[in-house]
Amino acid sequence: MATYSGILSPVSILSRSTSTPGSAVEYSIIDFDADTRDPAGIAGWVEQWLNSAEMTELFELFGHRIESSGLRNRLHEAERISREIFDFRQGGERWEARQSRFDPHVTEVVDSLIARLFREPTEQPSAGVDPVDHALVLGGRLNSCILRAELLSKLVADHMTVNTVWGLGSRREVTNDEHAVADRLGLGTIDDELDAMAAALRYMMQLPDLGVEDKARQAPSEVRHIAFEPLPVIGLAASPGPGKPRATTSDTYRFFRETAAIEEGDHLLIVTSAIHAPFQHAQAIAELGVACAATITSVGAHIGTSGESEVRGDWTTAEWLQEVRSAIWSMRNMYESLLEAHPGLDIRRA
Repeated sequence: MATYSGILSPVSILSRSTSTPGSAVEYSIIDFDADTRDPAGIAGWVEQWLNSAEMTELFELFGHRIESSGLRNRLHEAERISREIFDFRQGGERWEARQSRFDPHVTEVVDSLIARLFREPTEQPSAGVDPVDHALVLGGRLNSCILRAELLSKLVADHMTVNTVWGLGSRREVTNDEHAVADRLGLGTIDDELDAMAAALRYMMQLPDLGVEDKARQAPSEVRHIAFEPLPVIGLAASPGPGKPRATTSDTYRFFRETAAIEEGDHLLIVTSAIHAPFQHAQAIAELGVACAATITSVGAHIGTSGESEVRGDWTTAEWLQEVRSAIWSMRNMYESLLEAHPGLDIRRA
């Protein structure tokens, strides 16, 4: 368990990044089910994390301190600082990020800081998460798709109520490493991220391959029916936004919003990896919650507990620091979206 200033943290997140194969994938839940009809509650959640003792010490370990007042200003300053000290990607993909080693105390503080964002599931997932209208399995490399599909399969098997499953992806071409994983697992031919997502969902949920027409593959975006039973499973390939080389998480959220019939008050479940859950949760609030008045819950799978040896691995302290930076960036953008919808919000948080 992570400790900070002599206080036992309720969860340890980074320790489960270490490969310790178990009987079923473990996961944690972002400890804030965001209802955008309560913008002050969302702002308070961000404020508590940004102003926490753990965040203060982390920045001080790298010679920085947030000096601004007001949540908006503090988020912008924190984003600038984190870009200077934690942006190991430098515009590249996550798996291309520069790797660095840190003192064990840095890892301890990061663990405590990240743990503030999560809660642990109850014995039955259905008792810890309300019934879900739309479950969104977020895309990425094939390994990430499999990890996230593994978590979704566990939640469904544990009787979580889910009306429709959406696998979000893009036309990003898969890498040679992804082809090799697909070959070893017998997943068939995969050419792009949507293929990877569809293969991962079929593999983990034991679904038949319904096939896909060639002309659908050639389109810049695609809506692909992966399964109709035991529940609808739909894959999406989003086209990139203007000036982007490939679709981002924001683009996939936008395409989902345009495709799905979301109603006010719908409950959306973001299914992702634990390391990416904080920033993708905030991004979902901005892209989906604000636009659709939906409630957002996010769950993140711990890679070290995957039952799949091809997936199971470690996340380093450097990778977690990169995602602290991503979370701050995403929260800043989310707060700007909230301010656009509720202009008086920042006055109350000054």
